[in-house]
Amino acid sequence: MPSSIKLCITVQANLAAKYSASALARIDKALQAWIKADAARGITTLHLPLDDAAAMKGHDVAAITGRATPVKVKRALDALCRKLQPEYVVILGGDEVVPMFRVPNPSHDPNGDTDRDVPTDNPYACSTAYSARNRKSYLVPDRVLGRINDLPGSGDANWLVGYLKRATAWKPRARSHYDAAYAVCCDEWQGAGEACMQYLGLPAGDLMISPPTVDATAPARNRLARELHMIKCHGAELDARFYGQKGNDFPAVLDSATLKPRLRPGTLAAAMCCYGAQVYAPGDPAAQPANQWSIAATYLRQGAVGFAGATKIAWVGVQQMACADWIVCSYLKGALNGASLGRALLEAKQDYVKWLASQGWPTDQADEKTLIEFVLLGDPSLHPVMAPAVPAMKAVAAAARRVGAPPVSPLQVQERRQRRELRIEMASQIRRTLPARHEAAAPRPDEAKALFSAVQSMFGKGALNLLDPGYVHAEKLVRPPRPAPAAAAAATAAARPTAARAAASAPAAAAAGESIEYYWTGRKVVKGQARIQLLKVETDTQGTIVRTRLLHSS
Repeated sequence: MPSSIKLCITVQANLAAKYSASALARIDKALQAWIKADAARGITTLHLPLDDAAAMKGHDVAAITGRATPVKVKRALDALCRKLQPEYVVILGGDEVVPMFRVPNPSHDPNGDTDRDVPTDNPYACSTAYSARNRKSYLVPDRVLGRINDLPGSGDANWLVGYLKRATAWKPRARSHYDAAYAVCCDEWQGAGEACMQYLGLPAGDLMISPPTVDATAPARNRLARELHMIKCHGAELDARFYGQKGNDFPAVLDSATLKPRLRPGTLAAAMCCYGAQVYAPGDPAAQPANQWSIAATYLRQGAVGFAGATKIAWVGVQQMACADWIVCSYLKGALNGASLGRALLEAKQDYVKWLASQGWPTDQADEKTLIEFVLLGDPSLHPVMAPAVPAMKAVAAAARRVGAPPVSPLQVQERRQRRELRIEMASQIRRTLPARHEAAAPRPDEAKALFSAVQSMFGKGALNLLDPGYVHAEKLVRPPRPAPAAAAAATAAARPTAARAAASAPAAAAAGESIEYYWTGRKVVKGQARIQLLKVETDTQGTIVRTRLLHSS
C-alpha cells in the first residue's frame, strides 16, 4: 500500500557532542518507536543524520562534512527532497543541533525594530536554492516542516524523548475537544483581539483582556486547562512571561511557572507575542525569572501537541487583524479543520500573501518579517483534529481495519501528494508577484511632516505618539507585470480533488507599476518593556496616498 513519506533530519555529531551515550540510546529507541507508529498511520518515516556518510550514500546524496552550517544543511536537505519527495520534513534538535538560518530583518530600524537579523527555519521550508541576497528564495515556503526542539545547553534527553513518545501515541481528536479556549489579549489591542475570536468562531466574551486579567487572576489560571490557546500579548527576550498592556502598564499575564502544572497534554497553542517561540537555556545569566523554562519550552515539555510562534519582535494589529494575527489565527483554524500542524502553518503563510495580493496590497516590511520569523515547534505530521471523513472513505477505513492494514487509503495518500504539488505551484506563483524593493531617497523633514500630518487624523489623537514626524525611511516598490492567464494550469487545477482545488488559484497580482512606501517607527522602553510602533504610508509616484497602516510590536 502506498504511504506518505516523512523525512527526519539531524546532525549526529552535534547530538553526540551534547548527549551521553546512554541518552543517545534513549533518543534512538524513542525514534524507532515513533517510526513504527508512523508506519501504522500510513507514513514511512526516514531518519537521516545528514553527516552520516553511510546513511546518506544509501540515498546517493553526499553527507555534510565539517561544521554544520545552515547552508550546508539546506543543500543536503534539498538533495534528499528531490529524490524522496517527502510530504513532511522534521528537524530533530534545536539550534545547537541543526542550526537555524539568520536572515536580514526586513523591518530593521534602530529607532524601532532593533532586530538586525531573524532566526528562522523558513529557508528549510522552501524548495528554492537559498541566496542571502534574494529574499524571494526564502520568503514563501512550500514544504510542510516542523522542528522537534530540545533544550539549549542541556544534556537532558527527556526533551526529545518526551515529545517523541507523545507523538508516537498521538491520535487525532474530535473538533469539539477544542471548543473552549484560553484566549487573552492586551487591552491596547482589544479590537483586533475580538476580530481574531470572530475569525476562529470563538465567543467574544471568552477573550480575556489584560489588564485587568493578570497571571494571578483565577479565571485565567483555570482556563489554562483548556486545550486551545491563543495569546495576543507582549513577550520579551529571555523572559519566561507574557505581558498585557494598557498605556504604560505591562502586567504579567502568563508565567511559565503558572502554566507548567496546569497545561493538559494535547494542547494546541500559538502566540502572536514577540519572542513567543524562543527556547533558551534557563540558566542563562540574562534569563528572567532565573532558572525557568521559556513559555514555548514549557508548552512542549508539558504535553502540547505543537506550538507556533515568532523568534523575534513581532508585528500585530491594533483595531484590525494584521501580520502575526493572521498567521496565528489561520494556523489555528487550519489545524482545527483537520489539517496537520505543518500544513496548517504552510497554508497560513501562503494564504496570507495570497489574500494581500487579492486586495492589491504588496507585502510590506512587517509582512515579510512575519513570514520569516514564525516557526512550528513540533511534529508537522500530527493532526490535532480528526478530519471529517466522507462516507466512501469511512468504508475504506473500516475495510482496512478488518484486514489489519494501515487506516489510510491510496486516495488519501494521493490527495496529500496533490496538495503538496499545488502548494509548490502556488509558492512559485506568489514569488513571481512579489515586488522588487529598492532604497528610495527620504523626503525632506518638512515634506515628511506634511505627509505624516495628512494621515495622523486617520488613527485618532495620540495613536502615533511614539513617532517622530520628521524621521522616515523610504522604499521604492516595483510590481511585476500581471501574469498572463495560464489555461493549462487552470485545467490541471480543475482536475484536482475538490478539497484542494480552492487552493490552486493563483494570487491576484496588483497592476504593474511603481509606488513609494514611507515608514515611521518609534520605540519607548517602559519598566523594561519596549513599546514599538510602525506607521506605513504608501503613495503613488505623484505623492497621492494609496494606503496606510499602523502596527504595534507584541
